[in-house]
Amino acid sequence: MSSCEKCWWDAWSLYRDGNFNSQYGAYKYLLDKRKDNPCTPKEQAGQFWDEEKQIDIRDLKEGEK
Repeated sequence: MSSCEKCWWDAWSLYRDGNFNSQYGAYKYLLDKRKDNPCTPKEQAGQFWDEEKQIDIRDLKEGEK
């Protein structure tokens, strides 16, 4: 599984605001907190979401388009 872009940027906000010692620590916290209600595939993909194909392009095998 690829990383969740939404959680990563939400974690940046928590870290920037001084709530955590690292972005990674905040990210782990958010993943645990959201495990029962995870982000949508589109939210997880963020900038890597292909609207036409409705997929996370990071999941494509090398050479696929």
